[in-house]
Amino acid sequence: MLQAHPSVLADLVERYESLHAKTGSAAVDPALRRQLDDVTYTLCVITGTRSLDQALASARRRARKVREVREVRDVRDVRGQASTAVPSSSTKASSSHSLTTPTTAMAG
Repeated sequence: MLQAHPSVLADLVERYESLHAKTGSAAVDPALRRQLDDVTYTLCVITGTRSLDQALASARRRARKVREVREVRDVRDVRGQASTAVPSSSTKASSSHSLTTPTTAMAG
């Protein structure tokens, strides 16, 4: 199954939250309501869910996993080990890295 890039998911969640905050008043602009409905629909389709709560939870979980992987790479960089020395999809035993990047973390 194809999955959206985590940055796309993060952008959609941010957009949803921004629009949702703007629609809190009694008089909501119909154009704003359509934008919120569109983002809600897109989140559901892109995450393969049927409800907004499930879509938001899925998008946030997948985006969080990617942030965790990036943090591991940042730690390696701080230690002086280039994160690009071993591709994240590689788990060669000859690698000098003590941490490996979980490739299943982005699958979702």
